[in-house]
Amino acid sequence: MKTGKLYSIGYGLRNPDEFLGLLNSYKIDHIADVRSNPYSKWNPDFCREPIEAFLKQKGIGYVYIGDMIGGIPKDSNCYDDSGKLNYQKAKSHPEFIKGINRLLKAQQKGFNVALMCGEVEPHTCHRSKLIGEVLQSKEIDLDHILDNQNLKTQTEVMLEITKGRNTTDLFGNTLF
Repeated sequence: MKTGKLYSIGYGLRNPDEFLGLLNSYKIDHIADVRSNPYSKWNPDFCREPIEAFLKQKGIGYVYIGDMIGGIPKDSNCYDDSGKLNYQKAKSHPEFIKGINRLLKAQQKGFNVALMCGEVEPHTCHRSKLIGEVLQSKEIDLDHILDNQNLKTQTEVMLEITKGRNTTDLFGNTLF
């Protein structure tokens, strides 16, 4: 059985047809919507219901898992005293672990899954800063789709975030 591939993608101001073109370029079978709030006032085509219907019509599966691995967890224990998300607490939360396991299971079943959020640039999104780091710690590759010819690896994104100053992630773990 072939193993699938995990990607991440941000829709930004793309229209659904442009977005579909990117998904088709990378042979994406399923979208895993990782937005905590799966709605967009800036790009309403990407609100949960319309994008799910559009993708289904085009033969691409859609699953919402932002309630598990979104960047704004509902559990107040995931935040520090100043109200800032504590990535260490978030990544060890049972719901987050459950969401990561769903991604790994889809990959093991041979699906190509793209984690979808609003931000086009992966270095500005929890797809890389939280989810990508956890996957990388499990030696699972996450490639970030920029356009139909360009990807960034998780390592490249983390080096961009750290301005190339070191080879450790946000938690002090070695990237290489």
